[in-house]
Amino acid sequence: MNRTRALLGASLAGAAALYGWNAAKLPPLIGYDAPGHAGFLLTIAREGALPHPLGGWSTFHPPTYHAVAAGVWKLAEPLGAAQLGVALRWLGAAVWLAAGLVAASLVRRLGPEEAGSGVAIVAATLVWLVPANQFSAVMVGNEAFGAGLAAFALPFLVALQADPRDTRAAAFAGLFAGLALATKFTGFWVAGACAVPFLRRDLDRRGARALAVAAVVGLVIAGPVYLRNLVVAGTPLPMTRDLEPMRGAEAALVLRPRRVADYVWIDPGVVLRPSIYHVADAPGSYANKNPAMTRVWGQLYAGLWYDAMGHRVPIEAHRDGLYWGTLLLVLGFVPTGLVLAGLAAAVAAAVRSRGRSPDAPLVALSLLGLVSFVGFTAYAPSLAAAKASYLLPLAVPAAVFFAGGAGLLRARWRAPALGVSLAAALVAALVFAQGLVFDLERQPALPRTWLYLAEQLPGSHIAEAVQTFYGGEPRSAGGAPPSSGGP
Repeated sequence: MNRTRALLGASLAGAAALYGWNAAKLPPLIGYDAPGHAGFLLTIAREGALPHPLGGWSTFHPPTYHAVAAGVWKLAEPLGAAQLGVALRWLGAAVWLAAGLVAASLVRRLGPEEAGSGVAIVAATLVWLVPANQFSAVMVGNEAFGAGLAAFALPFLVALQADPRDTRAAAFAGLFAGLALATKFTGFWVAGACAVPFLRRDLDRRGARALAVAAVVGLVIAGPVYLRNLVVAGTPLPMTRDLEPMRGAEAALVLRPRRVADYVWIDPGVVLRPSIYHVADAPGSYANKNPAMTRVWGQLYAGLWYDAMGHRVPIEAHRDGLYWGTLLLVLGFVPTGLVLAGLAAAVAAAVRSRGRSPDAPLVALSLLGLVSFVGFTAYAPSLAAAKASYLLPLAVPAAVFFAGGAGLLRARWRAPALGVSLAAALVAALVFAQGLVFDLERQPALPRTWLYLAEQLPGSHIAEAVQTFYGGEPRSAGGAPPSSGGP
């Protein structure tokens, strides 16, 4: 046990070092709609009030992350732009590092004994280092923060699954589910999973009291956010993607209407060209659009294991002859396969037990997330709608299913499978350590694009956020063209 803890601590230290390096070395405001998120939090910092949900680029999001980040901005701003950027990135990074520890704890509690003690270390390492996860952890935005809050609810949901009369567990499950709901719309997945422990015929008064506690705590925290949306925007779930300039950015990433075949077939070309900007025999360019990415699960897989959206790999490197993406996608077959096998086994166990299996809340959360992802991508045919980071709340449940998949293997195959999975995580860490393989300082400048967009969103504070880090005449920045936000 001490050896396992030491190895887990070493993995945590390595992930923290990678996050710290990237937080300090990446150009500012790299990431999914990062300037839009920065404008949102800066509005709170400057005006002391929430913006209208439809008044900016990312302002439709529930505001918990942005309110906390506004406080970080005000505290760190006197230290200078570089230190401010690092502080904002560590807000999500610290929460996500803690989420990996939650994953290790759940694997030790729910994972099969035959998988061995080392599976928890590998599972947590994957939570920290799978490319989509580590990107989100050091971006200015609510992805990792919200998914981490959802992860913090899971140990209490597992405790409630064992004893639905545990009011203390119910209160904490409601607390973190409410915070996740007040941070990102994907919090509905963990909120829905909160019902699973109570869906039983033998629920007594103490169980009903625990259910009421969870519901009341969650509603007290998240209810005001959605009530405000309804009052000021006319809907509890406002979206800016149908407004300009967000609509134009979204339309630029629509290749064709979505088809049923996009959900039943994966174009194998994704493995050789794992980016929406990578086409055959052409130099890397934002003008390129990869038709293979119209297949939703292929784009999702490429986004999990590489930089499908072009935020962390310089645009000129999305071309034939560079095979880092192919390497990562091939290595990722093993851990992804174990997750899918473990999920299938967990679903079967939940059905056989009529929802009484120990990990049934994690199964419910994952199925809610996958169904929502299908519905959202069907509604929004843009390539921006199939970002892998939208499924970040499923990463910690996936760690448990990974352990379950490992337990299904014969002993002689288990160690090699865990070794390949660990290698996939470590290669991802090396590839995406800023400056080691790719250097975003050579990326074409994009702040001017965001300053142009900010002119169409008066009062959004996006321009001030960009100028804080790049000055009045922006010099250079990494990242990809703006894409509108999702749920």
